[in-house]
Amino acid sequence: MKKRVVVIGGGAGGAILANNLPLEDFEVTVVDRSPYHYYWPWLLYVAFRGSRRPMRREIESLLKPGINFIQSGAQSVDLNNRKVVLEGGKTLDYDYLVIATGSRPTYEQIGGHEKAVEKYGDYHSTVENAERVWKSINSLKQGTFAVVVGGDPYRCPPSPLEGVFLAEEFFRSRGLRDRVRVVFAVPYPRPYPAEPMNEVVEPLLKERGVEYITFFTLDRIEDDRKVAVSMEGEELKYDALVVIPPHVGTDVKISPEDVLTTDRFIQADKYTNNIKGFDDAFVIGDASAVPVAKTGVTAHLQAEVVAKRLQGEDARNSGRTNCPFDLGYGLGTFVISDYRNPVVKLPPSRFSHMAKMLFAATYWDMVRYPELWNPIFEAYFDATEPAKLARIYV
Repeated sequence: MKKRVVVIGGGAGGAILANNLPLEDFEVTVVDRSPYHYYWPWLLYVAFRGSRRPMRREIESLLKPGINFIQSGAQSVDLNNRKVVLEGGKTLDYDYLVIATGSRPTYEQIGGHEKAVEKYGDYHSTVENAERVWKSINSLKQGTFAVVVGGDPYRCPPSPLEGVFLAEEFFRSRGLRDRVRVVFAVPYPRPYPAEPMNEVVEPLLKERGVEYITFFTLDRIEDDRKVAVSMEGEELKYDALVVIPPHVGTDVKISPEDVLTTDRFIQADKYTNNIKGFDDAFVIGDASAVPVAKTGVTAHLQAEVVAKRLQGEDARNSGRTNCPFDLGYGLGTFVISDYRNPVVKLPPSRFSHMAKMLFAATYWDMVRYPELWNPIFEAYFDATEPAKLARIYV
């Protein structure tokens, strides 16, 4: 008899997990409120390059034939009784559950944040808000353009600095660099939290004349005065402002509630992704409280581990991160680490930037055809193990 697997969320983690399960052994149902799967990293290029490249596909088109798709939000999950209740009242029973609902930006934590997003946009929420950023930078002919990290956690650790580097390149390409001041403010003691990678990016900020403010914990935005105010009492004056919004976890009601953190991320074993206290339920990707980067690559790797565990293998996560990092001017790097090794000090290169673009170009095929791409990824991740790279880049 086939094992019933319910996957809540049809994003990177959920879709890849579903497509990795053999349908002769599993009855797989994917549930998502939206009919679409979005390639969220492309919001960066909508915001700072004005890209109009389509960044969504129908979830059903990305799932293998035979996988059931239900377009509905999940209202509640009862882990003790193995039940999922959908928004319309329908109940799904399962043998195994995988929660892959991602994370979502919140604007309530910072005074004035919601109004600032409506005016200047951001590139961590919607296409419309990313388009607002593009409009904001095109309208700015002089003054200060500021990017401020509003709090942890947020999707894609390199993304705040990617926006800074692409904004600086944009203003320089328009001949406005001597009239537009680019400022980056963070609550950390350095521009990038992990010191090895900071040793790569901080010299680039100085070289390109980007100002940065550390220990700036954003408290509120007073747009009538055009200032962002920190909890430390510092004021940052701006003419256009983009705030990286802090993110929160799932909006699905889950019982027992003690599996959730205060900001609604789901506690799980960092090696197996089993939800705390349950051997028949998992959480992958941004929805989890596991201490790894909230990126699509992380969700992808966790999905593969869970798929193998459901098939009886003793697969375990290494904590591998592999975040592509656009440094502007055709340069890039990767944020690579795992549970045993700190971030590698990987220098800027054109190859890394091309690798990021190649990944974006092939993303949909990677999701839809894991049987073709898994061997390629395995070879890549083996060749770029942090321990191996650390012996080269010191």
